[in-house]
Amino acid sequence: MKPLAIAVLLFSASVAQADTILTKQVAQEIKQDSVLSMTAGVSLELASNLIAAQAASPWLDSLDLSIAAVLRAITLYDYPGTKSLTEDCCVAVWAQSKIAIDPAASVIISPAALYFGEVPVTTPEPEIGLLVLVGGFALLAVKGRAA
Repeated sequence: MKPLAIAVLLFSASVAQADTILTKQVAQEIKQDSVLSMTAGVSLELASNLIAAQAASPWLDSLDLSIAAVLRAITLYDYPGTKSLTEDCCVAVWAQSKIAIDPAASVIISPAALYFGEVPVTTPEPEIGLLVLVGGFALLAVKGRAA
């Protein structure tokens, strides 16, 4: 029984070490390819989210696509005023890092299927009272010039 327990402990330690190495590699790739600056802690958090999402979907082998999707989400926040990547300011990045990309999934958007309903186009007419009031002021202005 002891040899089996030792083997299980050694195997689990090697798996944990492999996960740590993979997480660091993914974090380095995200940090290196990002258009925004980020601390090591942020890239490690994004990487561990990606690894966890991939582990939750073992039938998917799309870590590269998931990394690319996170990098694409980071570009959404590449505008003046964004100094660094944080979870508070860049919500879409963190949401994307928790989703494993399925390369077999497809999305079809057909313009013929978009229907927003009929919307009447009207120009609002001013009320009669407002017209009489404006006309009265205009009449006073004309009489004031004539006098």
